[in-house]
Amino acid sequence: MNQINPDQILTPEEIKAAKDAFEAYDKMGYGTLEVEELQKILEEFGHKPSKEELQQMINQVDVKNKGFIDFEDFKRAIAIYKIIEEDNEEDDTLDAFVAMGGNADKSGTVDATKLIQIIKSDFKMTIDIERLINEMDRDKSGQISYQEFKNLLSD
Repeated sequence: MNQINPDQILTPEEIKAAKDAFEAYDKMGYGTLEVEELQKILEEFGHKPSKEELQQMINQVDVKNKGFIDFEDFKRAIAIYKIIEEDNEEDDTLDAFVAMGGNADKSGTVDATKLIQIIKSDFKMTIDIERLINEMDRDKSGQISYQEFKNLLSD
């Protein structure tokens, strides 16, 4: 992960927000932050990395164990956290797919009728799930593949 290019992972808006946050915490204007401030900044943005995730980011960006990071290191840390979050979301989606009847290897399908019933009855959600499923179930099989399920949850 040390070879990642944050400019390819982060959107321009995310880079600007990262720059603003970095500058706000770089009160002395040295162009560096202490690694401990990384957690504070992430929490300020509503992220709660686990100790392991935070340590993984620090290990990737403070490879010389200097105790501080510059803006490029900081961008890389934010990009690493974004990758970790996306991996966690993928795991959660797969867990839900399996709980609904799909397979852990992303094969199999979820019955659309069962999904509708769970959304409406068990979760009492008021979204138009039939319309969403109709849009996602491209082959109109009534069976939702993993990719269709993932697309449904991401909308």
